[in-house]
This record gives sequence, structure tokens and C-alpha cells, in this order.
Amino acid sequence: MTERAKHEFRTKLEATVCAEMVRQGLPHEHRSLRFRVRNAAGAAAKYSPAIVARRGPILFLVEPVPVLSRPAIERLTGFLDQHSPEIVLVIVAPDAKVRKVPPEAYDEIYPESEVTQMTRRIREQDPKGIVLPFEKPRPAG
Repeated sequence: MTERAKHEFRTKLEATVCAEMVRQGLPHEHRSLRFRVRNAAGAAAKYSPAIVARRGPILFLVEPVPVLSRPAIERLTGFLDQHSPEIVLVIVAPDAKVRKVPPEAYDEIYPESEVTQMTRRIREQDPKGIVLPFEKPRPAG
């Protein structure tokens, strides 16, 4: 696989996250994992996270979400209900939309303006340590 093929992105927000990970030297992959997520009716939908960063046995699945849609939120929420505790689902959203994402749809969330801090947090995660708790922002009321 060529270097270019490893870093193919589908949105400007994903390109921003990828560029920062490259800048900080954080190894990552694009759409390298595939999951099945069951919905409320029991049907399985495919889910392939946009970016995967591995820190030992801990997987950070980074999902840039430039546009919020009900199906995307339902898929992420369903994934969280079914995933291993060694998987951390991270959403990156436009600053104005962060508080509109329901807390049950992610483990961690960062506004686009904090991609540098999000990347540092993943890079500095001790592969043998516990995942530090994340204080979720209060939803917009």
C-alpha cells in the first residue's frame, strides 16, 4: 500500500485531523477496521471508522462528523452500546455543533478548533495505562 493510499480522506474535516496526526507523528490508519452495528430493529449495518489510532491494546476510533445526521448519530450510539472498553470512540465536530451531539454517541468529543489537543491526548495515552476519564460537555439546551 502506498503512503498516499493510507491517507485517503473523504471530508475536509478528516483531512484536517489526518494532517495534525501526521504533524505530531501519531501513526494512524484510514478505514482499516470494519464492524457490524445492530440497530433497534436488530438489523446489522456496516461501520468502518474514518481513522484508527492504536495505542497498544487501546484503539482510538476517530470519527470526523462535519454534518450531524440522525442515521450517523444512531450508528455511533449503537456502536458504543456494543463495543469493547478498550475502544475509545472520539468524535471531532465543527465547534458550533459539539454541544448538539448527544453524549451517548461518543466516549470523547472535540471541536475542530481543538484537533491539536485531541491528537496530543491520543499520542500521550500510555499503552499500558488506563484510559483517562473524559468530561463530556453539557448538551445545548
